[in-house]
Amino acid sequence: MPGQPLCALGAMTQGLIGHLIETALLNEMGQADGLIVSVVTHVEVDPGDPAFINPTKPIGPFYSLEQAHERSARTGQPIIEDAGRGYRVVVASPRPLRVLEREAIMTLVNKGFMVIAGGGGGIPVIDDHGTLRGIDAVIDKDRAAALLATELKADALVLVTGVDSVLLDFGKPTQRELTVVAADEMRMHALAGQFPAGSMGPKVEAALDFVDAGGDVAVITSANLMSAALDSVSGPGTHIVRSIG
Repeated sequence: MPGQPLCALGAMTQGLIGHLIETALLNEMGQADGLIVSVVTHVEVDPGDPAFINPTKPIGPFYSLEQAHERSARTGQPIIEDAGRGYRVVVASPRPLRVLEREAIMTLVNKGFMVIAGGGGGIPVIDDHGTLRGIDAVIDKDRAAALLATELKADALVLVTGVDSVLLDFGKPTQRELTVVAADEMRMHALAGQFPAGSMGPKVEAALDFVDAGGDVAVITSANLMSAALDSVSGPGTHIVRSIG
């Protein structure tokens, strides 16, 4: 098979992820009368987004320095060192603007379907003078989730990560857990550099985007605690709300 553009690979990956999650849920829920559906999801981005000038999202395999020089010379792709583990190609990660399938997803949700959508952040497309065209980029999945939740007017957004809650002063003697936090306080911690761009930063930004757009609560927690975290604001995880009291 000839090489495929990144947007096409994203579409293939989205279909595979949807298949795996959908079949797992169907098996777990006794096939649920078929009320689980995967939607291939396109997300519009701005071709003028500064991310296309300064790509920062590492993708693909790791290369040695020699391999990186050879590939960059051959393809013209920018390559950076990734956390001391080797060198990787970097691509743009533009801000998502619009989920094209939002009305279809809303209709399915209102009909009682459990919808799997936005895998990998969605397939990035641009509006090229009235014609939609796929573009090579990787949309941050947390930002895409926040946008979709906002467009669907969801009450809550849950961002699943590898830890049970957001921590301040991570790894220091003063480390402490955040439980229920007002958006303004969370924004202050973010501006103080508490949440690194390569780890918790994007999740906190996405959570704030959702709450700022009118969402009731955004929760950041682990997969194991997700259900309990949704039961109550006093449950596990970090709950970001518009205000407290």
